[in-house]
Amino acid sequence: MLKFEHFGKGMAKGMATTLKHLLRKPITTQYPEEKLVTSRRIRGTELVWYKERCTGCTLCERACPHHVITITHSPGAEPRFVPAACPAHVDAARYVRLIAQGKPAQALAVVRERIPFPSVCGLVCIHPCEAACTRGLYDENIMIRILKRYAFENDSGLWKKNVKTKAATGHRVAVVGAGPAGLTAAYYLARLGHTVTAFDALPRPGGMMLVGIPDYRLPKDVLRAEIQEIINAGVEIITSSRITSLESLTGKGYEAVFLALGAHQNTEMGIPGEEGERVMQSGDFLKAVNLGQKVKLGKRVAIVGGGNAAMDAARTARRLGAEVTVIYRRNRSMMPATDEEVVGAMEEGIDFRFLEAPTKITTAKDGLEVEIVKMKLGALDSSGRRRPEPLEGSQFTLAFDNVIAAIGQKPEIPQGNFSLEIGKGNTITVNPDTMATSRDGVFAGGDVVSGPASNNEAIAAGRKAATAIDKYLGGDGDISEKLAPGETEFFPPDDLEGKWRPEITELPAEERIKSFEQVEKGLDAETAVNEARRCMRCDLNRPVANYEADMGLCIFCGLCVEACPYDANAMGYVYENSEYQRGKLLRDIKNIGPSEKRPPSGYCRPLVEESLPEQTLLIDRKSDYFGFTKKK
Repeated sequence: MLKFEHFGKGMAKGMATTLKHLLRKPITTQYPEEKLVTSRRIRGTELVWYKERCTGCTLCERACPHHVITITHSPGAEPRFVPAACPAHVDAARYVRLIAQGKPAQALAVVRERIPFPSVCGLVCIHPCEAACTRGLYDENIMIRILKRYAFENDSGLWKKNVKTKAATGHRVAVVGAGPAGLTAAYYLARLGHTVTAFDALPRPGGMMLVGIPDYRLPKDVLRAEIQEIINAGVEIITSSRITSLESLTGKGYEAVFLALGAHQNTEMGIPGEEGERVMQSGDFLKAVNLGQKVKLGKRVAIVGGGNAAMDAARTARRLGAEVTVIYRRNRSMMPATDEEVVGAMEEGIDFRFLEAPTKITTAKDGLEVEIVKMKLGALDSSGRRRPEPLEGSQFTLAFDNVIAAIGQKPEIPQGNFSLEIGKGNTITVNPDTMATSRDGVFAGGDVVSGPASNNEAIAAGRKAATAIDKYLGGDGDISEKLAPGETEFFPPDDLEGKWRPEITELPAEERIKSFEQVEKGLDAETAVNEARRCMRCDLNRPVANYEADMGLCIFCGLCVEACPYDANAMGYVYENSEYQRGKLLRDIKNIGPSEKRPPSGYCRPLVEESLPEQTLLIDRKSDYFGFTKKK
């Protein structure tokens, strides 16, 4: 039996603790002590449904854990384009739907309506569309990129039947740079009837697709075939031709010039000793290997950086027989490289050293001595990541034969007669609407304007430039194409239960490090069709006959709001529900719409969030009692 004296001491301690914290504002802490960034959202106390936004996809109905929502449809359906994630606005939902119907050639035609490099995107695209895929809310996102690869690997040439080239206009356009942006612009301008010549300083066309991406990711014969289609469209490509003067082009009768120079200039580490002959830049290293040049590399190689270029350099060096160590100043979660590239590197036996950075490189008798300092993560920087800061007194030394720096690249603008307005990062300043530079008739786009970006972003810039240049030459700028046959039937999505992404077949790690053979294997027809059938068809617009919500079951968790890709659901708020009779809690399509007196909450609604007070899991001491930051 507990003695009274122990009971009294416990009560006294408890009361003391209570009094100590009574006047303090509440705060939630976590370990490690890092402030979470959360959206400003309120769940609300009533469901709001916007009929005009709803496509009848039933995602909200499927998302509800209490079966509150019931949707019935009227006959019929029609597609609705979802352009959100892809920079080039490829209609991913449409081509996935066609693959699900066993029509890969039609699917490829859909892709080619927007980009002239479907094979490149099917192999190396960073696929932001997959991150935005609604299926990921339930199990795993659709393999949109790999399905694109399946489409081009099973093409019958159907898309060529509907390709149209306008009559010759007599206008001449010069494109400087035969990379993804330049070749895309050249392709569409040639289709519009203009005479287009593309110049490139490299011995072969392709830009960074050629010299920046290793064969094990993008085989050169695949790239060569895509570029041949651009040549077939009427584009002349002149290689080994470095343009250093715009007058050399305008003086030859070119009425418009598109600068798509890319970003090939390496960024230096800014540490002593990096000028040594055993220290290389990733851009130079990858270019030499991809062009078939012999590269002298030692046994122990350090790669400095954490982006895709660093992974390409590391995995390439591994295939050349080196023992590779990646040194990155932040942690794994902050690496800009795609996760599959990092995992692939680790599988191939590449070592990773996180929260470390080189500070000095010294040439030794048998190689290099690299002084390294340990790092800690500080406050957020402009990239939204925590800034790495050196830990005083943590320096140590590692020995390597070579160091390859992969910390970034920037555009290299020829000096002399270009005379263009240059912005931050050595980029060319353009009008974002017209792509026009500070010189009349000169346009620019791709990495030379944006800085290093993805292939798909460069392709999008090339499309935009083609439209702008055609308008400048007196055209309407219309580069839209209809290459795929129209769809006549739209099937509802399959059952969602028990279906996951298939495993991708890859060369075993012990085999792939011995050559530059393509690592990732494609899908067979059965696997591709089954994967495409996992698509929830949230792009289909199916007329809603009735939308009913049983508010007696609703707990206002907001999952239906999160599930809707079209913002058709939201949460409103009232003090309390005034009805308690079961029958009156059933709300149908006539009375479930929004009320002007009850504005929607900010739950998962970015446009509404901007007008709401800030809310976070860690309450600031300057906040009021409820956690909302006080206005100054």
